[in-house]
Amino acid sequence: MTDTGPPVAVVTGAAGGIGAAVSRCLARDGHRLALVDRPGPALDALAAELAAAGHTVLAVGSDVREPSTVAAAASEVDGGFGGFDTLVTCAGIGQIDPIEQTGDEVWAETLATNLTGTFWWCREAVPRMRARGGGTIVPVSSTTALVGLPGRTAYAASKAGVLGLARTLAVECAADGIRVVPVCPGATRTDLVQQGYRRAADPAAAERAHAALQPIGRLSEPAEIAETIAFVCSPRAATITGATIVVDGGYTAGGPSWNT
Repeated sequence: MTDTGPPVAVVTGAAGGIGAAVSRCLARDGHRLALVDRPGPALDALAAELAAAGHTVLAVGSDVREPSTVAAAASEVDGGFGGFDTLVTCAGIGQIDPIEQTGDEVWAETLATNLTGTFWWCREAVPRMRARGGGTIVPVSSTTALVGLPGRTAYAASKAGVLGLARTLAVECAADGIRVVPVCPGATRTDLVQQGYRRAADPAAAERAHAALQPIGRLSEPAEIAETIAFVCSPRAATITGATIVVDGGYTAGGPSWNT
């Protein structure tokens, strides 16, 4: 049976940060939403919020590090919506440590979450989108894939891998009407970033120093990143594929010493 309803979007890492902001934007723009994240109160709360606002949502508990749960989650979306048209992969973790203090477990978990989990979801998405006549995949990468920063060995490697994956898929899937557009947020006020500040002796000073490195003089907000992603997912971006969209307040234009 052909699905003739509004477009369906899957958002991984939907329960917080950029993922939650993307979910709100796509719901506003008329998508039915599959919210994918580890089961818990945050996922349930977002689903309840969007449903109360009149949006069609499906909360799907899944761990992107496990291929069997990714496949099961994609099948659950099929059962709820008959497939999906849009995939935004926001699930991610990160830790700041020099390479000699980056243990095997941290390396493996970071790549499993940020890169391999993205691969597994893309592998589920492509045949489904091909069957529906096309779609849009937005793998969320990072400016750390573009600019070397100390202490981000595992995180930067995983996010650079996301860019390679996205560019290859963009070329591989273009003839099927599937657009693949990686987005690289810069410093953004998310829980993940603020966890890093809390490791400092003076968290407030650490945040101010980080903001001062941005040419715009502040961090981006998750909603600002989400608006760019929502545009990429819209028909207005119909000819954009394979391009890396950077949303970083000018950081990569000047680098960390732009104001010195």
